[in-house]
Amino acid sequence: MQYTTLGRTGLRVSVAGLSCGGSSRLGSAWGKSEAESVALVRHAIDLGVNFVDTAAAYGTEELVGKAIRELPRDRVVVRPRCRPARRAGCFPRRK
Repeated sequence: MQYTTLGRTGLRVSVAGLSCGGSSRLGSAWGKSEAESVALVRHAIDLGVNFVDTAAAYGTEELVGKAIRELPRDRVVVRPRCRPARRAGCFPRRK
């Protein structure tokens, strides 16, 4: 697996990530069991994928959590997505 640095974070992430949304939603949209979905995430990690994209809208956050629960925290970078709040000052610009 190849890795790259994620922006200015200093985090090393795999160039191939695992998106947990899309039409499959880790297979759960196609009738796969929770155990199969969790196994899919673990298999990707075993292959060297350490960048996982999930969101509440995908309905896969709990599955990802179950898959990575017992792993060392520095082994996986999880990118949660959320819709930013629309109130002023929520995300101030950096100077």
